Amino acid sequence: MGVLTTSVTDEARARTLPVEVWYPIATAGTPSEVIDFEQDERRAELAPLLDAAPDECVAKTTGATRDAPAETGEYPIVLYTHCYTCTRWSAHAVIERLVSHGFVVVSADHEGDTLYDALDGTQSDLSNQLVDVREADVRVLLDRVLMGEVLPDGVTAIASQLGLLGHSIGSVTAGRVAQNDERIVAVLGMAAPMENILYGEVMMENIDIPVGMLKATEDNSIGTIGNAFIDENFGAANTPAYKLDIVDAGHWSVTNIAGLTDGFAPGCGDGERQTDGEPFSYVPVSDANDFTATFATAFFAGHVLGEPSGLELLRSNPWPSEAPIEVRE
Repeated sequence: MGVLTTSVTDEARARTLPVEVWYPIATAGTPSEVIDFEQDERRAELAPLLDAAPDECVAKTTGATRDAPAETGEYPIVLYTHCYTCTRWSAHAVIERLVSHGFVVVSADHEGDTLYDALDGTQSDLSNQLVDVREADVRVLLDRVLMGEVLPDGVTAIASQLGLLGHSIGSVTAGRVAQNDERIVAVLGMAAPMENILYGEVMMENIDIPVGMLKATEDNSIGTIGNAFIDENFGAANTPAYKLDIVDAGHWSVTNIAGLTDGFAPGCGDGERQTDGEPFSYVPVSDANDFTATFATAFFAGHVLGEPSGLELLRSNPWPSEAPIEVRE
């Protein structure tokens, strides 16, 4: 697969967003390094974090070849919206799995709400206003994808096959966009409820497309209350709906940045259970990524591509003790 960095500018908001695009290629090339996602000042800020991060928690390489020629064709699209103070490439392993199954994945940095804003102490507050900004970012990015502006040469989007994936506040963002934009045909949120009492202005009853949800059982970022809301979201969602519970996963276990900073540490290595404070070890990040990637790929294959095999995998509940899947149809 290939990967390239570009950008979009929303003139109406005077807002420019770095964008990453992952896409199929005809000939395998040399995998790129994670540091190559960034340039200039951001590259300089990222380098020492990667150097210090534990290898078992934070990937240093990717499976994608930078700036490789694309395999010409029309493709289904999945947009990814990242977690609070994260990056457009935070879950690149999950994204790469989607691309390996024929999707093009596009993600933008939500400027003002990135890792680099957090490092500078200038990050936006968690609020409805932040979700407003993020929703507009995703919808502008989708506009440009459908116009072909950010895609590599020879690649066009199939307008009827558009999925949306989000992590943490990205899950709330994904729910908001899915609620308000009829172009999205399937949405999956990871490690946060789409509808919650704090912010987002999302109501599950207003999302009338297939919904996937992921819960990390030891997610001390949203806590037991947040996980209870994910369960409530699943029960209230219009069908079909799917929920994956990854046992002993933390908030960052489903990304490739667990341990990149102290704030992203819960999710890899040793921790304390949020229920009783007992020490335990988080599920290996590689396993959590594999569960997540398989779940997401099956969900989008089933509901964006219409492939029965994806739905059959979800219904089979392949990891009943490690990562059980619940289905409402």
